[in-house]
Amino acid sequence: MKKITSFFRIIFQPQYLLIWALVVLIVVLSAISPAFRSKENIVEIFRSAGIYGIMVLGLTWIVALGEMDVTFPDIAAFGSMVVAFIVFKNLSWLLAIVLAIVISMLWGLLSGVLINVFKVRALIASVAVTTIAKSLAYVVGQGSPIYLNTIDPTVNFIVYGKIAGIPLLVILVIIIYIIAAFLENRTKLGQYLYALGENRQAALEAGIPEKPIIYSFYILSAALAAASGSLMVASYTSGQPNFLGTYFVDGLSIVFLGALVVKIGKPNVVGTLIGAVMIMVISNGSTLLGIPFYIGIILKGLLMVAGVAAISASKSKSMKIAKAERLAMAKGE
Repeated sequence: MKKITSFFRIIFQPQYLLIWALVVLIVVLSAISPAFRSKENIVEIFRSAGIYGIMVLGLTWIVALGEMDVTFPDIAAFGSMVVAFIVFKNLSWLLAIVLAIVISMLWGLLSGVLINVFKVRALIASVAVTTIAKSLAYVVGQGSPIYLNTIDPTVNFIVYGKIAGIPLLVILVIIIYIIAAFLENRTKLGQYLYALGENRQAALEAGIPEKPIIYSFYILSAALAAASGSLMVASYTSGQPNFLGTYFVDGLSIVFLGALVVKIGKPNVVGTLIGAVMIMVISNGSTLLGIPFYIGIILKGLLMVAGVAAISASKSKSMKIAKAERLAMAKGE
């Protein structure tokens, strides 16, 4: 009996409550809507979550670092335009995707330069960069999307193909996130990341290299956003200079919501993956039930606020602990 009680205490700890909320939400929506529980719809939810998961993975670490990046939807759009432009010129899809990612990494480098060299606040720097990226996306297509007649079979298979009934894209995203989780939890880079995010001053005093880490994660974030944009070319059969919809709100909601999972108050890759599925379930379920889109946006906004509050509380707690430790050391001396 004690073992059973202990088991339930573990699985219902605060860091797992969002996962249970997701399970309950899926069960309720499945009971209400036959369309929601259809195999095709479930596959589409996880496929969409996979694309979002790639798009905001880098953002997860930037927020954990204590910075901000709002460039991800526009860099994704820019990447899709570069891919479509190159393919439209009858060049290789592989070349197009590689060039789109490499060129887009320059946006991350620019953000890093503005933050590290010119001491511009991260939010302002990323707003400036995203504005330029959006403008150049329109320049690439001369103000219009670039439509393609066909999609490369390999790219199409990555986005829509299945292995043993499981979407290939979902499998690839899980592999990417396993690697990301290892990087986050088992390497010095991951330790430095959270140290800088929790107490920047203490981390700098400990000799943690702030600037290279900022450069690394902004460049990585831009690369992943461009990669997601490259995959979205298959969904739209075109390069889009501006992905209409709620990509910005959804992306931020996913990351901040993820801070309520596993590591309370700290954005993390497992939380982001769960957050991506949660946001896609909410969006999909709202559409199928005929709920006005703005109600869904309000709900996502509330979830985002909860995540932001958790991050702020965690950082405040870390600062208080660090301050108490410094006072104790001072008294000891």
